[in-house]
Formats: sequence, structure tokens, C-alpha cells
Amino acid sequence: MTTLPSPNDAIADSARLIAILERHRNDVPEIEGLLTAHRTTHHQMTTSYHASEDAIAAWRAALARRWTCEIAARRLYKQTLRQIVQYYGTAEAPTIRLISRGGAEADSSPTELLEDMQRLHAVLSLEAATLPFAEQRLAEIAQSCAALESAIYDVAESERRRRTAVLDLRIAREVYRRMRRETYQALVNRLGDQAPLDIDESVLETTE
Repeated sequence: MTTLPSPNDAIADSARLIAILERHRNDVPEIEGLLTAHRTTHHQMTTSYHASEDAIAAWRAALARRWTCEIAARRLYKQTLRQIVQYYGTAEAPTIRLISRGGAEADSSPTELLEDMQRLHAVLSLEAATLPFAEQRLAEIAQSCAALESAIYDVAESERRRRTAVLDLRIAREVYRRMRRETYQALVNRLGDQAPLDIDESVLETTE
């Protein structure tokens, strides 16, 4: 199966092909139409490439923000759980059993961590009259939950935009690949030995 050229290779090759067509525009009347089509495709590829790069950068930044929120939430969860254990004097207290998942929290996903934090907040709310540190921790946990929930949402949205942008770029490259081959064949059919053979067909086989 023919592979697509990399984005940078495709854009650079498109610019070279446009220059070639401009040099030969007087040889074939149809070249003017080809030039218009190739300029449009070149613009679409360039625009899609920059949109894809921006979307990937935004996705990576969102992942970094979520990771920061996860670290802060895990730390707060452990600190609060340790305080509750110290207060009751045992890790087997009913309150602890309502909160803990038996150590499974250590490997929780971001969504599971958010659920762990929300459960911690709910139990602390019920025990607020008993635990002297509950009021302070409730505010901290609520803030951490809000930040983590927002970060999880941002990653999901940026991932969706990244996939869309990458797909758009791939489609633009595929359109260019097909148009390039058809253009080459049209010039060969029209000009024969006089065709602009400085169009390098091997670029179509460049891997990503």
C-alpha cells in the first residue's frame, strides 16, 4: 500500500510542484486549472498542518495540567486519610472503610481518583461535627476535585480536537497525493517526452 508523505515533505513537495507547473504553464493550456487546484490544496495542507500542531501542543499541555492536578489530589487524599486514621487510632474504623478501596487507590485512573476524592468529601461532610480538621480539609478537597474534574474534561476535549485535526491533515495529504499523481500523468499524456519529468514520483512513497 502506498504510504503518505510526511506533512513537512508533502508541503515542501507541493510548493516545488506549483513552481514546476508555473514554469510549464505556457506549454499546456490546462495547467492554469491545475495550478489553481494545487494552490488550494497547498493552502489546505498548510492550514491543516498548523492546526494539527496547535492541537497536539494543546493536548500535551492539558495532559501536563491533569498530571499536576492528579499529584495534588493524591497527596491530599493520603494526608487526609492519614489524619482520619490517626484520629480514630485504627485503619479499621467504619469511617475509613467507607472511604478506602483497600489500597486500590494507588493505581486509580484520573476518573477513579476523582471518585475517590468525592467519596472522601462526602464522608468528611457526614463526620464534620466529629473530626476537628474536617472543615479545612473539606474546602481543600472541594477545590482539588473541581480542578481535577476540569483537567479531565480538558484532556478529553483536547484529545477530540487533536484526533480531528490529525485526521483533517491526513485527508489533505491524501488529496494532494492523488492530485499529484493525476497531474503527473496528465502532463505525460499531454506532452509525452516533453513532460516536466523533474517531478519526482518517489516522494509519494515516503513514509510517515
